[in-house]
Amino acid sequence: MTSGRSLAIFVALAGLATPALAQTADNISRELLADAANRSSFSAAAGGGWEKGSFFISDGGANTLTPYGFTQFRYLMNFRDEDSAGDQDDFTHGFQARRTRVGMKGTVWSKNLSFDMLGEFSRSSGAFTLLDAWGQYKFENNMAIKWGQGKVGLLREELVSDTKQLTLERSTVNSVFTQGRSQMVQLAYTGESFRGWASISDGLNTLNTDFNSASEADYALTARGEFRWGDGDWKRFDDNVSWRGSKYGGMLGAAVHFQDGGETGGTSDTQVLEATVDASMEGNGWNLFAAAVWRNTDASGSDSDDFGAVLQGGYLVSDQCEVFLRYDGVFPDDDSGGDDFHTLTAGANYYLSPESHAAKFSADIQYYFDAEDAAGIISPSTGSNLLADTEDGQIALRLQMQVLF
Repeated sequence: MTSGRSLAIFVALAGLATPALAQTADNISRELLADAANRSSFSAAAGGGWEKGSFFISDGGANTLTPYGFTQFRYLMNFRDEDSAGDQDDFTHGFQARRTRVGMKGTVWSKNLSFDMLGEFSRSSGAFTLLDAWGQYKFENNMAIKWGQGKVGLLREELVSDTKQLTLERSTVNSVFTQGRSQMVQLAYTGESFRGWASISDGLNTLNTDFNSASEADYALTARGEFRWGDGDWKRFDDNVSWRGSKYGGMLGAAVHFQDGGETGGTSDTQVLEATVDASMEGNGWNLFAAAVWRNTDASGSDSDDFGAVLQGGYLVSDQCEVFLRYDGVFPDDDSGGDDFHTLTAGANYYLSPESHAAKFSADIQYYFDAEDAAGIISPSTGSNLLADTEDGQIALRLQMQVLF
């Protein structure tokens, strides 16, 4: 009797509770759906995903963050005269992680205030090294100010990204005369057909130096101007390729750099004056580039004038396959005792996705006409596949796979 009465009471209570439970469940469901809708709305406003070839994160306003990076993996072969190789064989080969870099860029507070930070893993030790670290603010009058570590506006070859070169590597001329990276403050102007940069910096190739470093100049001034014509905008000159279907366009550039040292703590008594002119022309699947550079170095009373010249061109035989050819020559000062150094490079690029550098396979072969040790300002470089030699006629073959995000 007692159990029967208890069962009846339980059934009655359950019946009374069912509508309440149903209402509670319905309320919870509505709250969950509302929360999901809010989160979806926040996600849409904040943004995130893939756009214009890059991942990005955004708060829906001025604050954005884009992680990026790339890797260039190579197989290299080098052939030298037996007398140059010494006790080693005249054939050297192997794999190389030429460049492995990761970075992040974006905007903060305002779309006009941007930043970029880039680092690299050493191909010999794996150590991580800072390359770029700068901020920039764009004004409404086409002017911008940039501060931090990066590349000043000097040689155009150096200013084109490592991932957007026509050949696997920049020329020997660039390796001799390059500005590299330094700490600087730079003003820039970008108009419809003219743009220019002017900067004050620590001097050529002063990557990651402190303000009291002996490798810095007392001061260094650099200015570059570019004039363009024809179809397209400035972005088409971010690389050295012209895709099929592109209309004709060209660009003429010139730059000058001066640095002095020896008057402040630890710097060397050296003056460097460097100037360059270059021309770029692009059309329907073809591109041409030419540059000349001169450098005067006055170090402790020893004065020298060195010259360099580059001529290269490429042609897309299909939407994905491009062939290229380049000549470059370095002409050291006669008083320095160095001989002229000539290089001929020929090769091809295969773009896995048409009109994109995101994934491409490249191959080239270089012929170094002259002995490396006979040109006083030329140094061996595994990046360029130029090894130490005492004889003429070194041959270097490179195969590379590039992937970037």
